[in-house]
Amino acid sequence: MKNSTFNRANTQDLSAENRFISSLITLATIWNAKLTLHSHHSSHLTSMHKNFDALRQIPILEVAHQIGVEVVKTGAGAYAMRVDGEITSLTLFEKTNTWKRFSGKEQGGVSQGSTLDLVMHINECSLKEAAEFLSTCFL
Repeated sequence: MKNSTFNRANTQDLSAENRFISSLITLATIWNAKLTLHSHHSSHLTSMHKNFDALRQIPILEVAHQIGVEVVKTGAGAYAMRVDGEITSLTLFEKTNTWKRFSGKEQGGVSQGSTLDLVMHINECSLKEAAEFLSTCFL
């Protein structure tokens, strides 16, 4: 009996640590921050973070095309989203592989960022759903 209680406690601790690390990865993704993990329980989560890095490297113009965003070139390496023939404040930057919405719609506090953030913003979906979408389409 004591042994099963110990195993259940360890499983709960592991689950809590995985949730905590997963939250850190989500924050690092939102902030485009580098995250280094030093936990013996985090190998799966570390590989997931490396997958996020690979997803951020997908060319943003290709991602925009895949999610149905129409863009028009506005400058050297800058493209604006066009909706119903009108240019919006959402701008894609080819050189930095990032985007920014200068005004208007904000989804979950996100109005700029990486390819993952763009998918979350346009499709109004979670980080997990955005990662699955990009992995399916590009990897």
